[in-house]
Amino acid sequence: MPSHLKDRVRARMQKTGESYQQALRHVRADHDEASASKPDSRERVARSRTIADTAFSIAVVRAEEEQRPAAERLFDDPYASFFAATGAHAAESTQRFLDIPFFRDGVRMRTRYIDDAVREGLKAGLDQVVLLGAGFDARGLRMPEIAACRASVYEVDTAEQLARKRKVLVAAGVKMPSRVRHVPFDFDAPDFGGALTSALEEKGFRPGAGAVFVWEGVIGYIDDSEIDQSLRFMASAGGPRSRLAFTFAQVGFETDTATDRTRRAGFGSCEEMAGGALWRRYLPGEPHENAWVMRVATAIV
Repeated sequence: MPSHLKDRVRARMQKTGESYQQALRHVRADHDEASASKPDSRERVARSRTIADTAFSIAVVRAEEEQRPAAERLFDDPYASFFAATGAHAAESTQRFLDIPFFRDGVRMRTRYIDDAVREGLKAGLDQVVLLGAGFDARGLRMPEIAACRASVYEVDTAEQLARKRKVLVAAGVKMPSRVRHVPFDFDAPDFGGALTSALEEKGFRPGAGAVFVWEGVIGYIDDSEIDQSLRFMASAGGPRSRLAFTFAQVGFETDTATDRTRRAGFGSCEEMAGGALWRRYLPGEPHENAWVMRVATAIV
């Protein structure tokens, strides 16, 4: 379910006292009525660009991390400031995200959690990292463990987003190492799994050889069927020993748990962690009152 509908479900539950399923039925009925006709290609492109622009708010938070004293940082990202500086056109929407209570803390914690998950995957002998919906993710550049293991990083996103990313890095004088490979992909392509596997293979990916998949901040923008097809793809393309580190909201999987969904897709285990537990792992003091809205998980094939 798209994130804007999840927000409406939560808001209705708080306002009316309805159960999750009752609120969900009302919200979906209203949405279906308002969306009687599907958006044309221009509207889909516009929505894609709007979603892509959310990457600037993430970049701002990661750039702010570099300004903290070294002892307080959860991660290092010297590239984030380059991306944050180019988001003037999206300043209004970026600020709306930054003004959301707990947004900054959530981004900080999820970034560190996924960094740690990537490190664990590398320690387990995996030498392929796939960033599905890469945005401005700079793990392929900023994590020394990836270079030390000579792991290949495959950044999957739309051609437009990857071109924007390259332009920013080139302007900043950053040379992309050969181990980082851009994989432009149309996420609405028919035969999603087959098409994406082929696109990755063209860049050197070895299907079935094991991989660490990173799926950060994506689930809120896609529906249930897209979630399932993405999970099936990752379990199949990665093969045995593969790992998936991902983020989702408390109601991100509706009535199912992340463990239910990943196991049906082909993963053997899934460890979920709530925002409060994540806070206690990485930050001092008691968790923010809104920490409950976020969850992270690592699933293993």
